[in-house]
This record gives sequence, structure tokens and C-alpha cells, in this order.
Amino acid sequence: MSPSDGKPLDIQLDHAGLIVRDLVASGDLVERLGFTQTTRANHTRTNTQRQLVSAGSSQRSIMLHNAYIELMQITDAGAGHQLALAPTVRFGLHIVAFGTLDAAACQSLCLDNGVDAGPVLFWARPVEEAGLRGMARFAYFGAAWQPHDPSYLCWVEHRTPELLRSPRLLQHANGALGLSEIHYRGPRRQAGQWVARLRAAGARMACERANGVELTLANARIQVGFDEQLATVIPSALVLEFSDCAWLRARCLELGLPLREMEDGAFDLDLVEQFGLHWICKSRVQQR
Repeated sequence: MSPSDGKPLDIQLDHAGLIVRDLVASGDLVERLGFTQTTRANHTRTNTQRQLVSAGSSQRSIMLHNAYIELMQITDAGAGHQLALAPTVRFGLHIVAFGTLDAAACQSLCLDNGVDAGPVLFWARPVEEAGLRGMARFAYFGAAWQPHDPSYLCWVEHRTPELLRSPRLLQHANGALGLSEIHYRGPRRQAGQWVARLRAAGARMACERANGVELTLANARIQVGFDEQLATVIPSALVLEFSDCAWLRARCLELGLPLREMEDGAFDLDLVEQFGLHWICKSRVQQR
């Protein structure tokens, strides 16, 4: 079945998950860059005996008006986390999570579209923020994944959405508003295979150019560029939107972080050493 033959999936970009070496060091850096973060939380999962057990990972998130960024550390490689082997290949972006209102129905559609989707699982993490207390609960499923894949694709149903975004978590000193694009690069043949997987997962083809392909979701874009100098397809950049980039630009210069000026006041922040990819920072006019 080709991706165009499948049934349409009503999904959007929920979050991008970065696996980091050290959650403390990563959190310190994003705090210095002016991002507000959730408090550290440990993931738990329900096992086959319906017992709540450790999932072997801890996380902090940068909540945004559009999508969010999760910073995750594998804390126990033997606890059964499906991405436990990811750090043996590389650190950085390993998770692209699509949002759905009904994980079970979405899984059924994915199977119809030829996605090698796993069972719907139930995870949770505690939320202890100003004005928010409780256990955030998720139903999700993922596609088959190998450590060298460009990303692990999963679909998330938030069962306690009221615990996700408090006004405080959406206020960032740097004016961050949203995550609007994810970029990949790799050889044309492997890039084509990745595009096919993304289309089966629910992304829509927008256009194909000589140097790559653009896909769309309801709230974001995915760019897959062709680069024959690479051995495989890897994540290359996140595109973030800000009310104004001036504060963040000044802070990056103060911290000595490498950045490259781009068009329309945007800049490319090289965070390959820290997060495995670039963060492209763009200004946009806030909607009143």
C-alpha cells in the first residue's frame, strides 16, 4: 500500500523528544537560554500484570503554545524502555510524537495504512508545578523502531490535558512561542524511505524540490533534505518561533554559543555538541 492509498489520520505535532546525556546539565543550559521548564519527573509504565513500574527514564519539558520539546535521560537501560539503546548510537532528537484524541482508533488506522504499529500502552508522570498537581496520564503507541532510525515515531493521547500547560510554563524570558518545523538530512534513497514512513504515519506531502521534500502536519512542517555526504538520515534542526529573537540572540552571544545570522532576523544556533542538532530561531508577530 502506498501512503496516498491509506486513510487520512487526524494528527498534529505533539512534541519532539531529545535524549540527552545529563538532564541536569541540559536543564541548566535551556534555563540560561531563557526557557521555562517543567520540574524533573520520572516516567512510569503499566506492565503486563497491570502493575505500575519504572520506565527507566526521567524528563523535563519546554512547554510551548504550539507543540513542545521534551528532554529525556535514560536512567535505567534495563528497565524496559523501548529507546534504551538510542544513546549507544547518538544523543539528540530520537522521538517525534504525533498528537491524537483517540490512541486506539489512531492505532487501527495506522495498521490499515501499513504502519508496523505496536500495542497501545499507558504511561504516566507526576506533575508538581505552581497551580498544577496530579499525575499526567498518556495512552500511546509507537511504530517499529531500530536504534539507527532517524526517529522513533509514536502517537500520543493526553488523558489529562489540563495538567500539561499552566500559564507559568508558557511564559519564557526569551519569548518562545512554538515549535514549527523539524528538519532531517540524508542520502536521497534513504530520505525517500523516511518520507514514505512519515506519510504512512499521517504527514501530508506538500512539495518536492531538487534538494528535498516538505511534509506538513496540522500545526507544523517536516523538511527532509538530500545530502549524499551523509551515510544515513539524521535529524539536523528544530525550528522555533519567538515573539522576538533579540533577547535570545544577545544571551547566546553572552554565553559564547556559535550562531549564524539568517534571513528576516532569524539565526541558526549550533547546539550539536549539547543536543545533537541546530535550533533555528525565528521571530513572528504575536497574534492578538
